[in-house]
Amino acid sequence: MAHHTPEKRDRLRTLANRLGLNVSDEGVDAALDTADELGSVVPESATVETRESVGSIADDPNNALLEVYDEPRVEREEGPLSNVDVAVKDVIAVKDLSMTCGSQSFSVVPSYDATVVERLLDAGAAIVGKANTDAFAFGPTGEFSEFGKVINPAAPERVPGGSSSGSAAAVGAGTVDAALGTDTGGSVRIPAACCGIVGVKPTHRSMSRYGFVDLSPTTDCIGPLARNVETAARVLDVIRGHDVRDPSSSRVPGKSATDALDEQGALEFALLSPFVERSSDRVASTVCGVADALDARDDATVTVTDLDIGDIETAYPLTIATEFAWLLRQRGTIRGQGTQYTEEWRETFESFTDSLNEHIALRVLPAAYLDEQTDGQSYVAAREVITEFRRRLHDLFTEFDLLLAPTLRVVPPKYGEITATEGMENISGNTGPFSLTGNPVVSVPAGEADGLPVAMQVIGPHFDDARAIRGAALVESVYDC
Repeated sequence: MAHHTPEKRDRLRTLANRLGLNVSDEGVDAALDTADELGSVVPESATVETRESVGSIADDPNNALLEVYDEPRVEREEGPLSNVDVAVKDVIAVKDLSMTCGSQSFSVVPSYDATVVERLLDAGAAIVGKANTDAFAFGPTGEFSEFGKVINPAAPERVPGGSSSGSAAAVGAGTVDAALGTDTGGSVRIPAACCGIVGVKPTHRSMSRYGFVDLSPTTDCIGPLARNVETAARVLDVIRGHDVRDPSSSRVPGKSATDALDEQGALEFALLSPFVERSSDRVASTVCGVADALDARDDATVTVTDLDIGDIETAYPLTIATEFAWLLRQRGTIRGQGTQYTEEWRETFESFTDSLNEHIALRVLPAAYLDEQTDGQSYVAAREVITEFRRRLHDLFTEFDLLLAPTLRVVPPKYGEITATEGMENISGNTGPFSLTGNPVVSVPAGEADGLPVAMQVIGPHFDDARAIRGAALVESVYDC
């Protein structure tokens, strides 16, 4: 038996007490002996390779792009996405370009591409560069990047939405044809709605998150943004699917979203009244007008339908913020997520967490405090609420093909109007619930109110993203008319 210092014994006893485990003095020494044996796989010190970016600072009037290749990166001339220029949100690894997560304190230059980026390149897409984002993807308005706010090309005095603000603004301005964003509680759908474009939140775990900096593992998704449903569908088909490097990615096969655009037959929609009633009069009247026009078609019916949402609005911040707090405690490591985290990544993450901005702190601390004070019961209670809400949605899908709801409760707010403690529900109150359930959702433009964009969510059953895409195309055709 090895000799262990009193400090090591005290640390193990403290851990045992936190875990609710009783252990004798002999057991403490035995556990430390075993820990020493298991620790042989951990290098005592790691050599951190310092890599230089090959990119250049973007010259973008909307501050949508951060760093770009000197020439768009293309690895295949032919493919389903040939001649499609794509920007990638700066929480997703792109080889040889800086990844900052929207923070001045976090900077890694990956030596590899995220799986979704590999798939884009294999399909012939041209990667332009990295898109701006609210710091660590934790902001719904596009104002909280440490590289400056993003300008909304559809309404310059209004926020572009976040956290995939740069992705949406680059698409909306025509700088790129499509972009990748990430959606934890609406971070693809919200900026798509604000910038008047299409945004897709796929079924949770329907694609690889390898090479992506997580925020909330039970809701995080990577999804496409584009100016129309057809382009979004093409990108979705390319990036989805299982990846051995992300054990959490699902093996459930999905239908082609692009093929679904050619399917015939009527679709039955349910317009969810609780989400309409919680929206402003301007948004509600615009969305209801599109729903009426959709119902007038021969290939669609729309029924206004009630839904008991329970405490889902409280479960959303409890879940997202608690999981992010866990991530901070573990310095960015998520169990079961493969081997994407290099030593450089871990060291950079540690320095980043020491300088989190107050916007993030004010959103994380209340839930993290409750989690600690209740020994995790606040999180458990939130998960129970989610389970019940998911069951109610499942029941609706036995009656209807698709569900409808406004994306935002208000028109895009002015800069400074939303804070960490005021007005957040108007931005993410209609999007967060469907992140918690993991359903596929497409946000599609549904008109304007006083010249400002309004959008509608089309919600599908799990792993039927293709049906949600088809429904979004119908909404798009009504609005385009």
